[in-house]
Amino acid sequence: MLMDFLLWYENGPVGVFVRESLWGYPFVLTSHAIGMATVMGVALMTCMRVMGYAKGVSVLAFDKLFTVGWAGFLLNLWSGIMLFAGSASMYFFQWTFQLKIGAILLGGVLLKVVMNSVRSNQSGWVQKFWAALCMTSWLVGVTTGRLMAYITA
Repeated sequence: MLMDFLLWYENGPVGVFVRESLWGYPFVLTSHAIGMATVMGVALMTCMRVMGYAKGVSVLAFDKLFTVGWAGFLLNLWSGIMLFAGSASMYFFQWTFQLKIGAILLGGVLLKVVMNSVRSNQSGWVQKFWAALCMTSWLVGVTTGRLMAYITA
């Protein structure tokens, strides 16, 4: 049942476009890179500020960037679903893909935890702990995403 769905999606118009079109894969991959740079930029800048860098800027000032971060996330989600279509039956079972998705979801939750700890004025070490964990999660997501091209087992 699951494999039938994955093969249907992979062999549908989106999967064929990504896999076989001259411009499909490069366009979608470029969109994915732009979305990733945007969401990662906001997440890492926020966490680095919580860790103590750029002390002249209020952490709460980063709230204004979250709209940009969400736009990057949505672009990443759209392009990720498109890229997934190109090889859905392979990616779904790949441990690097599974770790990537888990790390990204965890990173999103942890970014919310970081901002909640800042807003509730928790101790500095608690804020830094969550920020370090959040950064690690996002970096694991990006690294495993890159490894998907090289580790196919």
